[in-house]
Amino acid sequence: MKKIFAIAAVLVMGIAGMFALDLKDIQGTWHDSNWDANWTFNADGKIVLTKASSGETVFTFDDSNVQKFKILPTTSGLSISFDCEETERSYKFTKPITLNADLDMHIDPKWTSEGYDVKIKFQK
Repeated sequence: MKKIFAIAAVLVMGIAGMFALDLKDIQGTWHDSNWDANWTFNADGKIVLTKASSGETVFTFDDSNVQKFKILPTTSGLSISFDCEETERSYKFTKPITLNADLDMHIDPKWTSEGYDVKIKFQK
């Protein structure tokens, strides 16, 4: 059993090392089919939320409107989390330890105790 935990710890640290714990190294677009939304992580460190069908920008998350930004390795994978006062929500994106590039997304609105959980699919 100790060997399994040791292997899991090495995998988590390896994933964290791959990303060098810097958002600028994580690039791509993930699709939330429930809301026809695309979440794009850009090389310039911004996260852009767009309407998938029209390409219209809904919101851009960057240093000017994000608080408590963290990238952490966990036992379930690598997590990116942050708060945004402007949208009145907390966001968490987790890359599980799997072979695909999909992310688990959790959004926690400040005005209700009900959060939003969805698996967003990697697009490009």
